[in-house]
Amino acid sequence: MGFDTLWNVNDCKSMYESSEQWKFRQSFLIANKKKYPRDRLVILCHIFMHAEFMKCEYPKPTMDLIENLSKDFVDDLRNKLNCKVPKISMTDSNAAGAKDNENAETCTTSNIKNNQPPDKLMRYLTPYDNNCIRPGFILKVTQGACVFAILTQSCSFSGIAQPQIVYEHLNSPHVRARLYIEKKLIAVDDSNSEKQALRNVSCIAYNILKEMCFTIKVKAIDKQSQITMSDIVNDSTFDEKIDSNTTTYYSKISDNNVGNKILKNMGWKEGDGLGKNNQGITSPIEIIRLKKRGGLGISDCETNLTNLNDFKIQAKKYIMRFLNGPKKRISFSSEFTKEDRMIIHSICTKVGLKAKSYGTQANRYLVVVKIQNPQDIYYELRNCINFENDCYVLIPPLHESNNT
Repeated sequence: MGFDTLWNVNDCKSMYESSEQWKFRQSFLIANKKKYPRDRLVILCHIFMHAEFMKCEYPKPTMDLIENLSKDFVDDLRNKLNCKVPKISMTDSNAAGAKDNENAETCTTSNIKNNQPPDKLMRYLTPYDNNCIRPGFILKVTQGACVFAILTQSCSFSGIAQPQIVYEHLNSPHVRARLYIEKKLIAVDDSNSEKQALRNVSCIAYNILKEMCFTIKVKAIDKQSQITMSDIVNDSTFDEKIDSNTTTYYSKISDNNVGNKILKNMGWKEGDGLGKNNQGITSPIEIIRLKKRGGLGISDCETNLTNLNDFKIQAKKYIMRFLNGPKKRISFSSEFTKEDRMIIHSICTKVGLKAKSYGTQANRYLVVVKIQNPQDIYYELRNCINFENDCYVLIPPLHESNNT
């Protein structure tokens, strides 16, 4: 047991909770305090209370787990408190196909090993089984997003309607919020304002869904591996030298150049410096252009347009290599200008890739992702080492992992 068990159960009591409800919550927490870390146990307790008092219906594996964790005290409490609450049971759709089993065992621990597909290890074979809270629902988690945004994004990702929040104003300032997904009640919370109730019920729903749903986590962008301008540009018509401020272009002067002929007739030899004692420059005068092809009055000049066209050709070659390669996502660094990003975005749209810019001003960068539906992503990840690729990580339902 590698977690703290010295925390006080009474700290979990809500000011809006009745004495009968607290008896149930308190008994559940005390009975299972040494089985789970506090955060995990609080979520399991939310599931128990929602099923016991709010008639929430969850998938059979979840209900089996909750029934097993509460079987030692729940019937006795119902009799003592004379509470007319429904017995914890599985959903109707799951009950129809389930076998009668009065002594439901706790969900078994699955020891997930590297490079083994989860369908060989879990009671939830896939996110598309009837055992899931809704077949096809997958949590999609993006770093930095708020919890309600994650729920909204997950519904959109799974192709279902957005989560619905229903508020009930009880005695002031008591507000109750109910969160539904596809008309199924997921979580309930009482608070002193709609804003706080929304925040709390979203957090509760998110943690409940992690217990019983597969999660696809989007990896953070690795800034060290972002694509730079030097990775894209490879113009063989110029000898290019790049320093931190400017880019210098020059090409070899032809033998037919008038200036070249005059210098040679005056005794100058290629490689020598100009002047009587060869003390002058030895290479042609260089054309200095500001980095990013910008300068005084030249934004629309023909030379600048040529460079943009050259960049477009090179960028398309790079993007096509990515499209035909194994990677799922690439990121272009913030050194690319707005015009550069527009070119890349246009190319991606034409070849069926998704491109989106993030950040502001000088820190703005572009991310290009291959378009995949959730089912393709899931089946690809489940066969990957550690259930992850360069873009995503697949996380099984919590009570199917080795944390239970």
